[in-house]
Amino acid sequence: MKVELLTSSESIAEMEKNTALAVLTCHDNAEREHVPAEVLTRIIKAGHESILEHINLTYSVKGLSRACLQELARHRHISLSVESTRHTLKKKIEDTTKFLGELPEEYLSLAQSFALFVATTPDLSNDELKYYLPEFWPTNLVL
Repeated sequence: MKVELLTSSESIAEMEKNTALAVLTCHDNAEREHVPAEVLTRIIKAGHESILEHINLTYSVKGLSRACLQELARHRHISLSVESTRHTLKKKIEDTTKFLGELPEEYLSLAQSFALFVATTPDLSNDELKYYLPEFWPTNLVL
């Protein structure tokens, strides 16, 4: 799996500044001079982590298992843009050799069996085939 932070360091600094301003606004201290990192450290230590909802980070995640994706999707406060099995499943199956070498031996036969299943059932759509996908099957997303 490969994870890459897409949010620039300039954007992160701006979010930190805006989040500190939000903290100070709550206490009617918005005009006060401050160091954003110090304000955020103090408010987090005081147990007010909800203020961090003003921070948005965007990541690219490649090769995440569908099982892990399901766990991520269960949680709130994230937005997921996931590679569509409806549009990419057959292409992904054709590209299985790209990730087969990285799988444990017991997964190799499952991946190959699934690819064979797809090849021998051309009448099934991607929407139908996705329900047969093994949980270890990799997907890509931005969150």
